[in-house]
Amino acid sequence: MIIQKIFKDNICLLSGLQRSGKSLVSAIIPSLKKIEIINKDPLLGLIYSMYQSGELNKNSTRFLLSFVLSNINYSNFIGRKINLRRKDETSIYHLLNYKTHLKNIKSNKKFNLKKIDNKKTIIFDTHNVFLNLNLWASLNKNLKIINVERNPVNLIYSWYKNDMSNFKYSPISQILLYKYQNKLVPYFAYKWRKKYLKMKELDRIINTIYFLTIKSNSAYKKFKFKNKILRIKYEDIQDNPYKNLVKIERFLRHKSQINFKKRYKKKVNIGTKTTDKILKKKLNFIVKNSSNDSLKKVYKMMNIYSKI
Repeated sequence: MIIQKIFKDNICLLSGLQRSGKSLVSAIIPSLKKIEIINKDPLLGLIYSMYQSGELNKNSTRFLLSFVLSNINYSNFIGRKINLRRKDETSIYHLLNYKTHLKNIKSNKKFNLKKIDNKKTIIFDTHNVFLNLNLWASLNKNLKIINVERNPVNLIYSWYKNDMSNFKYSPISQILLYKYQNKLVPYFAYKWRKKYLKMKELDRIINTIYFLTIKSNSAYKKFKFKNKILRIKYEDIQDNPYKNLVKIERFLRHKSQINFKKRYKKKVNIGTKTTDKILKKKLNFIVKNSSNDSLKKVYKMMNIYSKI
């Protein structure tokens, strides 16, 4: 099986755990002039999840991921499957150069793929890339990763409020699920499914996030090409979005004016900022509703987060 070269491989993966705050980055990153279409295809996450679960071998996974990345890029450049819904996260209307894509949609010209010269960074929004960095790095030497990380107290509380300990059958579910004892278990908890199902809701969430955090942190420490990764905190983006946009701009090695003072600045909701008082309130809730073992894991994750 031949793994084809990715068409237009100037790709950056925007990653993080579920509810980590990637949507905020997706909302403001188009203020960079040299950012291309932001793609959010759940197929990437599904393929990667199947690899993590042992459903796919490494070669098949690399082939499928490269195939999806390449074909999405191709479709974008010729104006096919472009999102025109103005309020969607991946709408082209969020881009500074959206008119170029509108022209491509209306054009009847044939594209010469060899002559397409576009050095703008193409963003792919996905999850849990840190679980196996070497796999993603093996796809292409130019691939970069921005990982959004959130204070574990905020993250746990967000998972709890969004009922992410009880999974239901859904035709649009984007998380790989397994059935065990007539209940649904997410792929990242399947190896310890018996323990998972016996836990209370908050303990399930804490132990799941802990598992993903420890595994991700371990993979990052062993990863040789750390210069290909930018780790940013969700809370830091809220406090100073422009400063973090500058970090992203430098990381992607672009030199362009950041048009943040216009429509993008208002996308940062000041009302959602976490004050020390709110954080303490959330932590107290976690302390009261979780086991001692889970609580130890919460404090360990807080320590890891403080060192990023």
